[in-house]
Amino acid sequence: MSDRPKSMSASAFWIAAWERAMQTDLRVSDDTEEEKFWEEYAPLYDERNPLAPYAEALMDAVYSQLAPDDHILEVGPGTGGFTQLLAPYVGKITLVEPSASMYREFHTSWQKTGYLLPEVLAEKWEEVEGIHADVLFSANAVYRIRDMRAALLKMNQTAKRHVFLIQSIGRPFAGPLSLTCSDHLYEQERAVVIAEILDELAIQHTYRIFPVERKNGMRHEVALIHWEP
Repeated sequence: MSDRPKSMSASAFWIAAWERAMQTDLRVSDDTEEEKFWEEYAPLYDERNPLAPYAEALMDAVYSQLAPDDHILEVGPGTGGFTQLLAPYVGKITLVEPSASMYREFHTSWQKTGYLLPEVLAEKWEEVEGIHADVLFSANAVYRIRDMRAALLKMNQTAKRHVFLIQSIGRPFAGPLSLTCSDHLYEQERAVVIAEILDELAIQHTYRIFPVERKNGMRHEVALIHWEP
C-alpha cells in the first residue's frame, strides 16, 4: 500500500477515489441519501463527539488572523460549533449549508448565543455563485465534493484575505481517500491530498498539524490548511 499511483496527480486521485467511494456509499453522490443520514444523525451530533470544543490551539491560530469587521463565509457549518467560536471575532457570518436537518440543529443551538442569526445559503459549495467574503472557513465539510481542484480554486476566488480549511486525519474521524488500481490499494489522507492539489494550483499555503483529544478520550491529528488569496 502506498499513497497513490505515481502517474496520477493529486486532483485526479481525488476524483478517482470519489468515484470508487460512490460505488459502495450512496451518500457520496445521492443528495437524498445524504439528507436521510443527517435527519437521523444531526440531533445527536453534538452529544456524540464534536470537534469544535476540543480544538482550542488550532482555533487560536485562526483567531490571530481575524479582524472585528471581517465577513466570514463558512462552508458546511453543521450544528454551528465552529461558527459559535468564530462569532466574537468577526462582524458578519454567512453560511453555506445544503442540509435542512443540520440547519435546524444549527438554528436551535444558535438561539442560545445571543448573536444575530447568520444568513444561510441552502446550497452545496459547488452550486454557490456570486458570493465574496473577507475570510472563508470550512471544517470537515468537503467529503462529498467530486472535483476538489475546482472547489479550491473557487475558495481562492471567493475570499479576499484568508482561507482556513480544517480536516481531521485518520480513522474513525476521517477515513482516507482509497483507490484500488492494478490490484494495489492506494490510500492518502484527505488533508494531504488537499495540500497537494493546492501545490498543483501554485497556491502557497501553510499546513499545520494539531493533536486533539476528543470527547470520548480518543486522540488524533487535525490539519489546519491556510492561505492568503
